[in-house]
Amino acid sequence: MKFYDRKKELNIIGSWFKAARKGTLFTSIIGRRRIGKTRLWLEASKKRKNCLYLFCLPGPLKKTLEQVEPQLYELGFTSVPENLTQFFRASSLFLSKGEPLTIFFDEVQNLFLEEKGDLALFQHYIDEFKRKGYPCLIIFCGSLRTLLHTILFEEHSPLYGRLDQKIHLEPLGFYVLRNIFADNGIHKPEQHLRLFSMFGTNPRFYEILLQFDLLKASAEEILEKSWLGLIGLFSDELNKMLLPELKKFSHVYSGLLSAMAKGIQDATEIANYAGINTTSLGNYLPFLIDALDLVYKEVPATEKPGSKNSRYVIKDPFILFWYRYVERNRALLELGQTQRVIRQVMEDIPNLEGKVLEMVFREKILAKPPMEFDVAGSVFKNRDGIEIDFLLAAEKENHVHAYEIKRGQVDRKAELNRLISKVARLNFKSIRLHNPQITGEVLTLKDI
Repeated sequence: MKFYDRKKELNIIGSWFKAARKGTLFTSIIGRRRIGKTRLWLEASKKRKNCLYLFCLPGPLKKTLEQVEPQLYELGFTSVPENLTQFFRASSLFLSKGEPLTIFFDEVQNLFLEEKGDLALFQHYIDEFKRKGYPCLIIFCGSLRTLLHTILFEEHSPLYGRLDQKIHLEPLGFYVLRNIFADNGIHKPEQHLRLFSMFGTNPRFYEILLQFDLLKASAEEILEKSWLGLIGLFSDELNKMLLPELKKFSHVYSGLLSAMAKGIQDATEIANYAGINTTSLGNYLPFLIDALDLVYKEVPATEKPGSKNSRYVIKDPFILFWYRYVERNRALLELGQTQRVIRQVMEDIPNLEGKVLEMVFREKILAKPPMEFDVAGSVFKNRDGIEIDFLLAAEKENHVHAYEIKRGQVDRKAELNRLISKVARLNFKSIRLHNPQITGEVLTLKDI
């Protein structure tokens, strides 16, 4: 599959190569599993010389270096180094001749599962290379965000404060991923929405679907062969992604995410569903929001940022789908009731697609907003029962532009009149408005 987008990140990495010619640069690329970190690096480095790509294995460094033995000899190494000290000494000898060298440590956290002392060795040689002005670019890349945070950003780590630049790789948006569908002969908006609702923002999933000729298959076949069947391509994907991060509290986090996927968004109700005290939520939700970036806390657009009137929402459709259908039906799937679960999913997935469609239009609106605005968001939990899918509001212009988002066909004129009537009844606490100008749009699947 061809490489899509990431122009900003490619430019940043290009600047790293340029800066490293003048002296050693230590950088990182961090993002969750399947998001495209390695593919980004391979694209950025494909025309660069002396680039050493190391896929880090747990255990002694020699196991990792043996994978690239021929390349080491091309760089002048006389043997495969036994340990980190030998590796950096050989690299230093190469760099002392004025030749540039780039070392990319992929899944670097694996190096420190057993040998935490190697962090001090990295610090020593990075500092030494910088003092000597070697033209060396060192990149740490990984998907275990909690461990990488410990390695790079906690004060007790030898590498704390050593990082020169970093890329926190964000998921690709719907409108980038849609190009994959179009390039492979899938042009209907409803097909785009269904695929995005199942697999979310992870480009690697779509690459695997293409490899197995599933991207154009029926929804039922995709469900069985990717998520729900005995040999489902991705049936254990979220466990691989999250269990190393969540560790002994995985059952609690799974309960919280399952509640959100079911549509429960109130903090008290989420806690009850997960079987924990509401007062304990503060021990868990910040980890999902800040450390893992899987969930966001949303306050109604009409309320001040600190309002207790809030809800918790899963960010990626893939995680929403997995907890709503796969995790929830695990017992039935283990009993061989795959077809029953598929029927249940097919009955409910239009409801999920309605939620995902709102995510898609938010992305589209915020990418090219029709007006300057001070606040943006939804309206929910309103005392008068008013719900607005999305709106933008500007204080100086005294203007609100609202959106009604519908998956199916509707009478746009009638829906728009209802929307404007609802907005007129809103009481904004987030900004000052007085009899504002109200405009709006009704968006459907055809507008995607």
